[in-house]
Amino acid sequence: MTGPGATRPLLRDVLRFQFKLLLDALRDVALSPLSLAAAAVDALSGRRDRDALFYRLLRIGRRSEDWIDLWGAAREPGEPHAANVDDLLGHVEAVLRDPRTGPRRARAMQRWLERERRRRLAPPPGDRNGPAD
Repeated sequence: MTGPGATRPLLRDVLRFQFKLLLDALRDVALSPLSLAAAAVDALSGRRDRDALFYRLLRIGRRSEDWIDLWGAAREPGEPHAANVDDLLGHVEAVLRDPRTGPRRARAMQRWLERERRRRLAPPPGDRNGPAD
């Protein structure tokens, strides 16, 4: 398929891919110790069936992998897929691009991000030195 609507914006796909890589890495960091703990609990309790904690954790990991859909940008346009993080990001993008509400929501998001940044850089109560450089 060719034409102006057929090309996908490269920058958007690159940014989404980077975000999804971050989600994937965070999931892996969380699942590593959780899987060891689940296996230890299962070993101590003697559970070996498919309903053991370890295997339930594996099923959660598989579902999260489908949801993150790391390689989704390589899918052909129109190819079927399950709801995933791309759908969520597409919805956020559509809301922010809406000419009636997008600019207002973008400003609200920007204010929230600025407040969060200031809050995280603020010295703890009782600390008069301020944030370290």
